[in-house]
Amino acid sequence: MTASPEEDEALLENLRAEFGKKETMERLFHTVIPHLEEGKRTLVYILAQVDRIGHAAMEPFFLKTLFGPHYDRIIMITGQGEGAGYNPFILQCPGPEFVHVPTPDPILPMLGFLDGGVLDLKLFHLCLASPQRVIRDFGRHVTAGGDIRYFELPDSIRESGHAFLDNIGMPEGVPFVVLHARDMSYLPEKAHHAFRCADIRTYGEAVQRFVDAGYWVFRLGDKGSVPLETLPEQVVDLPHHPGYSQALDVFLSARCAFAFNQASGPEALVRAFGRPAATVNLVYELLRLPMKDDLLLFKHYLSAANGEPLSYAETLDRGLPAVGKGEGFEAKGVLIRENSAEELADLAELMIERDRSGAKPNLDADRLARFRTVGREYEQTLLADPAMQTDNLDFYAYAHDFGRPAPSVLQRKGFLDRS
Repeated sequence: MTASPEEDEALLENLRAEFGKKETMERLFHTVIPHLEEGKRTLVYILAQVDRIGHAAMEPFFLKTLFGPHYDRIIMITGQGEGAGYNPFILQCPGPEFVHVPTPDPILPMLGFLDGGVLDLKLFHLCLASPQRVIRDFGRHVTAGGDIRYFELPDSIRESGHAFLDNIGMPEGVPFVVLHARDMSYLPEKAHHAFRCADIRTYGEAVQRFVDAGYWVFRLGDKGSVPLETLPEQVVDLPHHPGYSQALDVFLSARCAFAFNQASGPEALVRAFGRPAATVNLVYELLRLPMKDDLLLFKHYLSAANGEPLSYAETLDRGLPAVGKGEGFEAKGVLIRENSAEELADLAELMIERDRSGAKPNLDADRLARFRTVGREYEQTLLADPAMQTDNLDFYAYAHDFGRPAPSVLQRKGFLDRS
């Protein structure tokens, strides 16, 4: 939200005060009422970060799952959208029960950072929930065995996507992979997110494996992304292609054989359409929710003091999944290193085999069980921490059946040691 916890709390206090004002509620009602339909059970949700592709895909997807069975219409109020992360085509995809209402009001979209539960305002219900709360509640819903409801691809986006594939000469019926690696060209002012980035140049061998196996590869990103070099025709660097449209990000994410991505915006879009994925160069995070069978290739966490790898238990004991800025890792004496080209290529082969045969990779059951056990122990510390409860950060996806570590992760020397 802002630069520090203190500033975040000050912002929330100001927003609570705004929500309590009569004139704010009047503006909310005036925004919503034109979109109500008589006899329709209606939920209103405020999406604060529509200009971030991850939130624009993730929050409606989770809302569709959590509230879709209980309401006829879900009205999403957002800002008007701008910046590198805004994609207007995404909000066409949650389904016909969703109504997107952009507003130039400077305050209403910001109310999406508040937590207040579902409020009965007579004409409609207002879901006042922060992104963290929606993510956590979705996680608990799935963990309890609840159904998942996915996005639906509109005909207009499907047709434009197929037209693009025809124009570039991709043969009909050929499977394709979407690839995304975040770099600092996206939100360069947020240097504290550098630990989340990766060098696309290390992906060359993995990309070649896909091509050799008969796949086309579409690299997603923004126009500032480091260009791919010396590409065969089966690899399309989408943001640098003259025929690029943001609708293609949606189409390709919805129709790919699988994705090979990072924990950054486009991965949420792939997940919302229920497509298989390998997430690589991944850092441990609270409230990141891959799908059950996604493969996870984590970055390497090292002690800054001696360069030795940290075990998984050490990583969690230091509270590293709750660290969201690069300087936080420095303060805890931790270095983070990207996956090697060899690790990426090996995982590419696993994804190819899985796609062709339908067989899941053969994971060591004992090691996977130990991985889950360590995660559950960590989650118990979150549940016992009042501050984490207040911030809706008392859920840890990897304690549950959200994604599976790649075999190479479970086999890392010392990774599952207790000390």
